[in-house]
Amino acid sequence: MTRARDLVLLGGSGLVCAAVALRGGAYWNDVLVLLLVYAGVATAWNLAAGLSGTSSFGHGLFFGAGAYTATMLYGSAGVSPWLGLLVGAAVGGALGAGAAWLGTRYQIGGLSFAVLTLALAEIAQLFVGSFEPLGASRGLTIAPAANGPANLQFASTAAFVATAFAFFAACMLATIAIAHGATGLRYRSVRENPAAAAAMGIEPLRVRVSALAISGALTAIGGVVYAQYLLFVNPSIFGPGVTINVILFTLIGGIGTVWGPALGTLVVYPIGAWLRGTFGGSLPGVDSLVYGVLVVACILGFPRGIVGLFRALRR
Repeated sequence: MTRARDLVLLGGSGLVCAAVALRGGAYWNDVLVLLLVYAGVATAWNLAAGLSGTSSFGHGLFFGAGAYTATMLYGSAGVSPWLGLLVGAAVGGALGAGAAWLGTRYQIGGLSFAVLTLALAEIAQLFVGSFEPLGASRGLTIAPAANGPANLQFASTAAFVATAFAFFAACMLATIAIAHGATGLRYRSVRENPAAAAAMGIEPLRVRVSALAISGALTAIGGVVYAQYLLFVNPSIFGPGVTINVILFTLIGGIGTVWGPALGTLVVYPIGAWLRGTFGGSLPGVDSLVYGVLVVACILGFPRGIVGLFRALRR
């Protein structure tokens, strides 16, 4: 798919979201807000793991860092979450760059690097959960603001849909720009063969650091939007739950493709939301079970994901 088609499809997605936001009601708007946040984070994860091969099991680190940074700045210093969003993105980008540099510096790659990022996220969760100024295990509650929009709070769920779509669109625009440009070629060359890329003058360190920095910054923004929507954060936000979900969505949609993560989220997340709402009280965890079954079916039936299946059918 060309850059122009991707942009047209993104614009069409915005129109669909606007229609749902205006006519869907509170329940479907709630589902749509969280779907767009997960789709954006999945797209950000895919930018690093799918395009450059810099896999991470610890994106909860970036997600939580963004959420806690904006929440602390707002709660302790009265800084608008809009500004906190930018600071959170900087923190997430710095953490991503640092993790990528650490892995490359000490030649930790592949699955070992993914486990390293998971360990960093777990360390952050344990630290925040025992650090009283950050609310420890109780978490932090975000006080409703009198001037809501100026503090990233809205009375209407439709306005939150617009905010979540803006986040998703930012992730998609970054992915489209990279995937269809020279940077994307460098990312893919490092993903396929780092030694050959280095021989051609492409620095794997620079590629991995930039990929995970961009991915971390975007994921941190998603954490800010998520926190402002729920008006609450706790240490579990650093846990593996967010990362596991976005990896599942990306694998089902098509890893390494522009639209795979968003498509996978669109197909799978509403199923999980319905299962939690219908059977959550009597069958807790049923959504995770169904997610697992879908991943197994995807690996066995269409290992390149839904996007790969569409491409195969068109040939």
